Amino acid sequence: MVARTKGNKAAIPDICRMPRWLEPKLGFLRSKAENKETFFERIAEIFPANDPRYLLIEKAYETAKRAFRTKVRDGGERYFEHLRAVALIVIVYLRVRDADIIAATLLHDIIEDIPSWTHQRLTDEFNERIADMVWWVSKPHPKRGWSKDDVDRKYHRKLRDAPREVIIIKVADRLHNLMTMWQHESTRIARKVSETMDFILPLAENHQLLVHELEDTLKLLEKRRKAT
Repeated sequence: MVARTKGNKAAIPDICRMPRWLEPKLGFLRSKAENKETFFERIAEIFPANDPRYLLIEKAYETAKRAFRTKVRDGGERYFEHLRAVALIVIVYLRVRDADIIAATLLHDIIEDIPSWTHQRLTDEFNERIADMVWWVSKPHPKRGWSKDDVDRKYHRKLRDAPREVIIIKVADRLHNLMTMWQHESTRIARKVSETMDFILPLAENHQLLVHELEDTLKLLEKRRKAT
């Protein structure tokens, strides 16, 4: 989801909703108590605080927070909250214990949305594996003559060739985006639902990642859209 700069659009409150059966495991995403301290309490359960992998994740956290400091979501909340929430889905729900994947999840929108961050810069400041994962989940920058549909087609074609570790990030990202779309107009919801069913859900099915979670969240969104 593209970040926007603060103040350039009226806010639509982000309401995080999910299938009832997911509440016990992901309901914490709605908590205002989620912050840096609680995030790194979870990381400390995986890696000691002086471990290079802990420090790598900490660097990715601070880099993403700083890079997106002027960006907000359509609901007016800091864009970084989305990046952290996706990382929490990856860590807590998918139980990923690979520091590079966690770091890449925190950084997953940085190439697409922050022009000063490139694949080369990520390689230099982190490592090539993290840079590659972020590149895979980033839409290509449009060239002259490209339409939005052209960009989307090239992106979906690219994702079909992406490795499993990249799909982990993408499906977690999409799940959180769907869970926070409840206040958007029905036409926008319909577009996101359609794209998810046509392109993202097949990726999830191929890799057996968050299939039922996506399907049931899509059903809830469709009910909401039809009710408006």
